[in-house]
Amino acid sequence: MSVPPHSSNQPHSSRPRRTLSWWGLAAILGGLTLIWLYFDHPHLTRSASPFTALMYLGSGCALILSGLRALAGEITSLFGKLRNRPARRYRVSMPREAVIYGLILVVLCAGALLGRSNMLMLVFGLMAGPFILNGQVTLGILRRLEVTRSLPEHATVGENFSVKLSLSNRKLLLSSWMVSAEDMVQAPREQLQPVVLFTCVPSQSTRQAVYEIRPAHRGLHEFGPVRVMSRFPLGLMERSIDMGFVERFVVYPRIGRLKSRWRRSLSTGELASEHARVGLGASDDEFHRLREYRRGDNPRAIHWRTTARRNELMVKEFQHGRSQDLLVAVDLWLPGPHPHTKTPQKQAPRTQPQPADFERVELAVSFAASICVDHMQSATDSTIELVISGRDTERASAGSGIASMGGLLERLALAQAGPADGLARAIRDAADSAPGTLRQVLITTRPRAALEASLIAQAESNERLEASDFEVIEADPQELTAWLEFDQPGSRGAT
Repeated sequence: MSVPPHSSNQPHSSRPRRTLSWWGLAAILGGLTLIWLYFDHPHLTRSASPFTALMYLGSGCALILSGLRALAGEITSLFGKLRNRPARRYRVSMPREAVIYGLILVVLCAGALLGRSNMLMLVFGLMAGPFILNGQVTLGILRRLEVTRSLPEHATVGENFSVKLSLSNRKLLLSSWMVSAEDMVQAPREQLQPVVLFTCVPSQSTRQAVYEIRPAHRGLHEFGPVRVMSRFPLGLMERSIDMGFVERFVVYPRIGRLKSRWRRSLSTGELASEHARVGLGASDDEFHRLREYRRGDNPRAIHWRTTARRNELMVKEFQHGRSQDLLVAVDLWLPGPHPHTKTPQKQAPRTQPQPADFERVELAVSFAASICVDHMQSATDSTIELVISGRDTERASAGSGIASMGGLLERLALAQAGPADGLARAIRDAADSAPGTLRQVLITTRPRAALEASLIAQAESNERLEASDFEVIEADPQELTAWLEFDQPGSRGAT
């Protein structure tokens, strides 16, 4: 028969009890008495014989040490219980000013005891009072406080988003003054510590403060825990408490604006598939909106009445209502030692990726995210199939509309580069399950020749899969300038 944890077969009265060492307490008390007698009688301190000081001070120290040795077992068990007890959340730290203030107190106390000066002892008491009072006031300020955090629904790299912290004071009478809340933001390859200040939070009330963050990297961000601290009123002691709740938040890749080359390529792909469709009419391209003229737009699309009224060139934008589905394959290949990858013999793999390789990966993810956003906003009844191959290979599909955008962007935000072993199988399965009017786009971080060699190496013996079946776009900074543009460069930071 098994015994449950933390159970005992012995009766309660048979448990050993540790008795307090009264000899240790008496020895410590006697040693302190001898030291006090030596400094209390002037004829002892003024005695020229060193044996007097040795007898009193040496005997007192010996008694104190023997008493502490006798109490060693009780002290060890006491510290063991404190170590096993849940840790206190309140932490105390002393700023530099408080350390200097404490040194002054030590000097005053030593001078008052050695010099038997009541005036110095009075000054020491007057200075020690505010020091102790400050510690108790900060403890009262931080008691019964609650912090909540409000995050937005989504955020994008390079764009500011606001985080709201709410501080609630649950005390019945006392207000909390000058309380700082420091949030911990753990992001990929960076760590931020934004701080907000609550000047006064009355009792039974809530105050709010907002800070802004501009993320520089996509991926999973962890917010928390929040550290609440205060030095009020004198600043001699800082007491803090950690509100231990952590929230996870996904930052989407940076979204750019597709240029006219993508529009022309889209029109070419639609015209090539017109013979496979029936019943095309003039209403397939519907008017969508008026926007500012951009370089490369068709001059015939200029709306002259709105241009004259607004004194700037405005063009008509049409959305494509024709049902052409889109397959976007993202090849997030990163050079490195991949033992399970079939690498062509003519190309020696690099063991360490360079900063330019990471830049190509981020550009590929941003370009794919921009394509997904543009397609889901403009197409009316089409779907999009997304294939991501890097460290892992995954597929996702979504219909048109803003509601289905979050799932694809979240997958792109969490995608990590790697050997891209399952690229060939994933794009073959996606192409086989899609309709015949599918437009296939392949975004790769490696040269086209290396991509073709990899597809041939990954393909099975009875299948044909070539890069020419796709519209291959290399994620090169120079090449992508003809396809994609950003409004402003992103920078990191928190305000």
